[in-house]
Amino acid sequence: MRSRDTLRAVAVAAITVAGCRVVSSRADYAAYRNFRYAAEGSDRLAAASEYLQAQPNGRFRPEVQSVINATEEDYWADHRASLDGLNEYLRSFPAGTHVEEARQRLAVYERTRAESEAARRAAEAADGARREAELAATAARARLWGRTSFNRWIRLFGGLNAWGRGVGEIVQGNPEFGAAFENAPPQCRASHCRKDYAQDFFIPVPGRSALPRRATLSLDMVRVGTERNVNQVFTVMRNRGLTQWWELENQSAADPADPQAREAAVRWTMEQLRAIVAASFPEARETPAELYGPPPEAMGMEGEEDENAAPVAVDPNACIVPSQPLGTRWSAVIGCTGITARPFTAPAEAAQAHAQAMAADEPAVTPHACLRIDAYAALDGEGMPTDEGVALSLIPACATTAAPGRPGARPRPPARPAAPARPAAPARPAP
Repeated sequence: MRSRDTLRAVAVAAITVAGCRVVSSRADYAAYRNFRYAAEGSDRLAAASEYLQAQPNGRFRPEVQSVINATEEDYWADHRASLDGLNEYLRSFPAGTHVEEARQRLAVYERTRAESEAARRAAEAADGARREAELAATAARARLWGRTSFNRWIRLFGGLNAWGRGVGEIVQGNPEFGAAFENAPPQCRASHCRKDYAQDFFIPVPGRSALPRRATLSLDMVRVGTERNVNQVFTVMRNRGLTQWWELENQSAADPADPQAREAAVRWTMEQLRAIVAASFPEARETPAELYGPPPEAMGMEGEEDENAAPVAVDPNACIVPSQPLGTRWSAVIGCTGITARPFTAPAEAAQAHAQAMAADEPAVTPHACLRIDAYAALDGEGMPTDEGVALSLIPACATTAAPGRPGARPRPPARPAAPARPAAPARPAP
């Protein structure tokens, strides 16, 4: 019985297969098999669409078309809102009823993507240009470090209130002064309050490694008498630093052993300092001889002081004009009344260079005391100090008034400095 049933099933299967071969081509059946056995989801729908396109008169078209008809609308609703979904729809239904709309939506996505990509590239280019500009500005600021440092401190101390008073009174009377040292005040010991600043830089040399340099600028506020009153301020660069200022701003090396190169650098920096003073204090005058003070002395910044050393008393009635530093190249007075000396000016080229170097126009500074500004450079010689820069000294009012019995005359300053005594430079041995 079982044998007859098995033979009957085989016979039916053979007839069925034979019938399929009779009514459908091999290609039609192969395409149908791809649809029939494809995985569920987009792969099966894609196989169905391929069948319908490849076999327009296929025997299995009604079955396959019914699957497409039953699935397309739900599939479209689920996939029309995204780029990947639209691409999946077109892959699954290349001849679907929403093909044109899908392509239009894809065009919008592509246009938006292209616009976003263009905006991204533009933003990247703008960001790159901004970074380059910032780097260039940073490099420019670094090159102008010497100029801007001198400009800042000359203007600050030139317009300082409470000259001849203690540091505490100066801080109270000058908000800009307090702000300048708010985070790191100068270190005060005995007769000096000091603060150092440094700038590392490199000088490019064609065909060689760049030369490393370090410029050091120091502030030294000199305090005198038992009250520790400030009557001088030095803004100086260490170790013949004016040459380093020239190297930094001009991005060129100056051989310190070459007297001509050294002198050219000093002359250039002296002209820039003149431009700073002339621009900051338009009423400045050339210093008259009677305000030079006693014979110049070395103004080197010596080492650590004895903090417990007793201050040297100063006669408040003495009319003491501080002496100028050795190596003074030019001198100007600001805030002084009754001075008839010629106006203080700067070379046109230096004045123009300084105006161009400043980020913005700076207003003139109003002095609140009679001050003498001396620019000096280190002298070549064994045992000579090598600090150089600018000294601002308080000129007592008595030095600019006429002496009794001598109309228009000014008293001869006593032959001693107002600042604490500094170690004298050792004499050079005779050859």
